[in-house]
Amino acid sequence: MRHRGSRPAEGLTYHRRVPTPSETMDLAAGFEPASREDWVDLAGSSLRGRTLESLTTTTDDGIAIRPLYGNDDAPDRAGLPGASPHTRGVTTDAGWDVRALVAETGTAAANAAVLEELESGATSVLLDRSAIGIGSAADLAAVLDGVYLEMAPVALLPGPGGAEAAGWLAGLWEEYGTPAVERSGSLGVDPVGVAARHGGEPDLSCLAPAVASVAGAPGVRAVTVDATVWAEAGASDAWEVALSLATGVAYLRALEADGVALDDALAALTFTHSAGVDQFATIARFRAARRCWDRVAAACGSDARGQHQTAVSSAALLTRRDPWVNLLRGTVAAFAAGVAGASAVTVRPFDAAIGTPDGLGRRLARNTQLLLAEESGLSRVLDPAGGSWFVEDLTDRLAEAAWERFRSIEADGGVLAALASGRVAAEVDATRSAGVARLATRAEGITGVTEFPDLDEAALDRAPGPAAPDGPFAPVRPAAPFEDLRDAGEAAAAEVRLVPLGPLAEHSARTTFAANLLAVAGIRATQSAGSPVAVLCGSDDRYAAEAADAARTLKAGGVARVLLAGRPGDHEAAWREAGVDEFVHARSDVLDVLGRLLDDLGVAR
Repeated sequence: MRHRGSRPAEGLTYHRRVPTPSETMDLAAGFEPASREDWVDLAGSSLRGRTLESLTTTTDDGIAIRPLYGNDDAPDRAGLPGASPHTRGVTTDAGWDVRALVAETGTAAANAAVLEELESGATSVLLDRSAIGIGSAADLAAVLDGVYLEMAPVALLPGPGGAEAAGWLAGLWEEYGTPAVERSGSLGVDPVGVAARHGGEPDLSCLAPAVASVAGAPGVRAVTVDATVWAEAGASDAWEVALSLATGVAYLRALEADGVALDDALAALTFTHSAGVDQFATIARFRAARRCWDRVAAACGSDARGQHQTAVSSAALLTRRDPWVNLLRGTVAAFAAGVAGASAVTVRPFDAAIGTPDGLGRRLARNTQLLLAEESGLSRVLDPAGGSWFVEDLTDRLAEAAWERFRSIEADGGVLAALASGRVAAEVDATRSAGVARLATRAEGITGVTEFPDLDEAALDRAPGPAAPDGPFAPVRPAAPFEDLRDAGEAAAAEVRLVPLGPLAEHSARTTFAANLLAVAGIRATQSAGSPVAVLCGSDDRYAAEAADAARTLKAGGVARVLLAGRPGDHEAAWREAGVDEFVHARSDVLDVLGRLLDDLGVAR
């Protein structure tokens, strides 16, 4: 069986078209120059009395995102690719390693997946030892059977027993006689991240032996700083970067204490950051992390300042419902990570939240990257976001916010002390809670879950996946509480009656809104009598004329609870007196409203 690292079949030659130089042209020729004030005036003319500043939003880190940027907004300190401060990348090589996540249960199934991935376009593999069930060196050897280890990089996902597993992989290279200079991948030793995600106390004494086990192998990173732990638990961008910096510094101190030279310690580290659906935030986060780490390495007195980065699409962005939308989310994440300068990118299969991904899920995850890298040409461009006024400004502000948080962690005694004190947990919980609140009030949405749910979608059947980690910073999917409501509603075949007032043109907007709202909890909208809950839907004028009478009629007919779709305004007291129990609108707390609605319908949850 041939895999990615083997020679092409006899007679096959691979060619890449070399673009020819194009004529230089002034794209702005013939247009009158426009000032910032001109753009502000033009934007203001379409805002119907609102100011341009009203479009400004604020991130969880307090960073203002303005609607308009100009040349004067971009800081002049991004540097060049491959040079300090490494904002624009740590090398002058474009492209990235397509790294496939293998999480099949059992060594035989995992081995088949590894070979399929490498044969089909992946350039390296990331092994989830816990999911596979790798419990010995023999198990690891079975998973990698048939793989040319001198050609295919192998990375281990950080997990319990990481130090022992690192020894297995290092030993396997020795057993196979793989020359040290041809070994590549990562051992996945990350005691802080594993303790945070899975529980337990971090033991940093395992770091130095892991580094020693791959001495002379420059292509192997012994120690991983897995920042996805914090991101998937709900941390903000700045806190993800700050905690990764603090963890990296803790590892440097531990390695130095055990006699590892500074440059060797820096070369042993790799940082894994999450890639999310906010492409600009993801791009800025990778760039800011490199800039901050450059500053850390400089403060340590080293010239080896580049932060080696890999990316994994966030498990938090996946949904069980309407999982096909996950393909779009994974594409955005892969695009952002590639543009951001990650050296290796892993895209989680679209069906990973349902159970163990099948061949289709893995193929689409792999091909998403291949299309972006080869068909779209992203692998041929260095830092394509560089020079963007918005991206450069966001990078700068995020780096400053992350650095201040990192300094505060160090002032508290370092990452271990900050974790033990509960400070990190409090910060992450606050950000996560704020995110849930935005989803619940529809300030943000999850397509297919909180927005546009399809009650008739065909469910995908997948084999059960591994048990979720249960540590203090276990991954959290924002879609989960909404999916739980939907599971309960669909299991009970719950229905709520919609009562349209007036002609279709008057009530269609609110009947559609109400039906979609109910569908979030798996409740079907019906216009047939029988449900103990009814929702009035109509225009504001129609409500003023008929809402009170309609509510009285419904209550007299035995309806226990009457809702009205829309805000009551000055009519609230009168309508409540007539029998309206609650008003639902675009900013209602969906989790609260639908949870109580299921209770009213007698649905167990």
